Amino acid sequence: MPDALAELMRRDLDAIAVDGGDGTVIGVLTELRRRADRRMPALVALASGNTNMIAGDIGPSGRPHRSLERILDAVSSDRALRRTERRLIRFDMPGEPVQYGFFVGAIAVVRAIQLAQRTLHPLGVNHGIANAAGIGLNVARVLFGGGEGLLSGVPLEIGFEEEPSRRGEYSALMVTTLRRMIFGIHPFWGSEAGSLRTTLVRAPVDRPLRSLIPLLRGKPSARMASHGYESRNAHRIHISFDGPIAIDGEYRQARSDRPIVLSDGGSVEFLDGGP
Repeated sequence: MPDALAELMRRDLDAIAVDGGDGTVIGVLTELRRRADRRMPALVALASGNTNMIAGDIGPSGRPHRSLERILDAVSSDRALRRTERRLIRFDMPGEPVQYGFFVGAIAVVRAIQLAQRTLHPLGVNHGIANAAGIGLNVARVLFGGGEGLLSGVPLEIGFEEEPSRRGEYSALMVTTLRRMIFGIHPFWGSEAGSLRTTLVRAPVDRPLRSLIPLLRGKPSARMASHGYESRNAHRIHISFDGPIAIDGEYRQARSDRPIVLSDGGSVEFLDGGP
């Protein structure tokens, strides 16, 4: 990929179409963003991977080849393309190259993704169906008493902006700059100006089943707000814990002695040829 993108960038392209899932899209964006001396081309995100949350938010609708045909037709006939901007999350970890993405998840979020990958992808169940079934499996685990592992807490230290860090046991962490997530869920309700929308759930989880729908809708009850469900926006977040952390479906191993810094990674433009 680095060699191919280096060749494309030498041609001074206006746009690059990416045919793949979230991991492919952030791989391309990370390589492009690392070349800070070059103008950043716009992207077209075609949904062809196992996870397509990025394309679901800012990609063209329909099958990938049809979407690409619409965009090429629009370009050849000088029709205006829809242009959408999103902010990137910059992911810094000591000893690792800088990475960029749109969604960062940890603890229960990673466990849910891994459960879907272990149980559904080997059966050939992918894309939106796998995501839906994965959510259903995890809800069932909680309903029938098997969710203790899914929701168990992990010691985590977190700090927003320049505020002092705080330590606690947490069951879930989500950070995104996307506007639309899978199935229209919106588990964020912060009102601050930062581009990194963040939700934390403290352990032990209070009334997990009763709180699930309000959480996914971003409309917590007063009890939830006072019992460990927190959401806020920020420009910069410091995280320190031991365990896997997902960046748009790709994993890194976090360690408490290597604090992770999430920050605003600048904007990228996406193109859509319309219906």
